[in-house]
Amino acid sequence: MSARGEHPPDLRGELAFRLLVDAVEDYAIFLLGPDGRVLTWNRGAERIKGYTADEIVGQHFSVFYTPEELAAERPKFVLQMATDRGRFEDEGWRVRKDGTRFWADVLITALLDDRGVPFGFAKVTRDLTERRAAEEQRRALFAEQQARAAAEEALRARDRFLSIAAHELKTPVASLQLSAESLQRSRDADRLDAQRLDTGLRRMGTAARRLSTLVDELLDVARLTSDHLPLELGRADLVPLVREVMERFDDETEPPRVRLEGLDAAWVDMDVARMDQVVTNLVDNALKYSEADAAIEVAVTEEETEVVLTVADRGIGLDAEAADRLFEAFGRGRNAEHHQGLGLGLYISHRIVEQHGGLIEANARDGGGTVFALRLPRSSPQPRRA
Repeated sequence: MSARGEHPPDLRGELAFRLLVDAVEDYAIFLLGPDGRVLTWNRGAERIKGYTADEIVGQHFSVFYTPEELAAERPKFVLQMATDRGRFEDEGWRVRKDGTRFWADVLITALLDDRGVPFGFAKVTRDLTERRAAEEQRRALFAEQQARAAAEEALRARDRFLSIAAHELKTPVASLQLSAESLQRSRDADRLDAQRLDTGLRRMGTAARRLSTLVDELLDVARLTSDHLPLELGRADLVPLVREVMERFDDETEPPRVRLEGLDAAWVDMDVARMDQVVTNLVDNALKYSEADAAIEVAVTEEETEVVLTVADRGIGLDAEAADRLFEAFGRGRNAEHHQGLGLGLYISHRIVEQHGGLIEANARDGGGTVFALRLPRSSPQPRRA
C-alpha cells in the first residue's frame, strides 16, 4: 500500500459522491482537477450550463467564462485564490453552452492532501439570474418612485416659487406705480414742487433697486440650475470689500449698526463682484432678522489655510428646523413672513462660496442670535516686485 498522502484519491471513482450529488438539479456541483479540468458533472450542472457530462468532462472550466473575464485571466485568478484561502466565493456572469449568459454565485473549495497540496477543487454554482432580475426590477421601481417624488417636489417648489416671486415682485412694481401716479396727480394739480418731486423720485429709486435685486436673484438661480454661473477669479483683499459693503449699509441705518474687527488685510482668490454679493447678503440677512438698534459684528480672521469672515447678530436666533433648510432655494428662517425677499440670497451665496472652494455655515449664538461663518482658502503670498 502506498504511503499516506503520496497519491490523491481517484475522485472520478467515488461512487458515494456521485450518488449524493447527481440528483441535485438546483445547483451545479462538480469537481475540477488541479489543472482546472472538469472531472465530474451532475444534473444541476447540466440544467444550468447546458452541457451533458460527455460533452464537458475533460474540458477546462474556463469555457464557462465570458470573453471579458477570459481576457482578464479570471479562471486562473479564482483557482489561485481558492488555493491560497482554502475557498473562494465569486459572483458574476457565466456562459452556457448555447452562448447565453446567466448570473452565477460560485463557491470553489480547494481539496488538499495530507501535505496541504491541492489535488482538485469542488465547485458549486447557483443560477441567480431570476433573483438578480427581480432585484434590478425592484431597484428600477424604487428609482422610478424616487424620480416621481422628486418631480412632485419640483412642482411644489415651482408653485412656491411662483407664489413668492409674484408677491415679492408685485411690491416694488406697486410702489413704482403709486409713486408715478402721485407725481402725475401733483403735476396735473399744479402742485409738483421740488420736495414732492424729490420724495417721489427717491421712492421710485428704492423700488427700482428692489426690483432689480429680485430679478438678479432669479437670474442667478437660473444660472445655478444650469451650472453656468461664470466667475472671474483673481487675487484680492477681502477686508476693503467688507468695508465697502458696510459703508453702503451705514448710509441706510442711523446710527451705523455694522462693526468690523480683525485683520487689516486678508488675501484670497475670488470674484470680487460675486463675493461682494455674498457679503452683502450676509449683512443684509443679519440686519433683517435683528432688532432695529442691535449691532451687527463682522470679523475677518485667518486660520492655517483659510480666511474666515464671521457675521454675528443678536436677532431671533436659529432653530434646528430652520438650520436644515437655510441654504436651500426659498429656504427661510423663523418669522420670515414679516420680511421681504425670495429666500434666495443665502442659497445663492452658498453656491457662490462652493464655487470658490469655500464653505459657509450658520450656527446659533450663545445668548441669542446667529453667527454666519464664511471660509475661503487663503491665497498664496503675493510675489515681491523686483
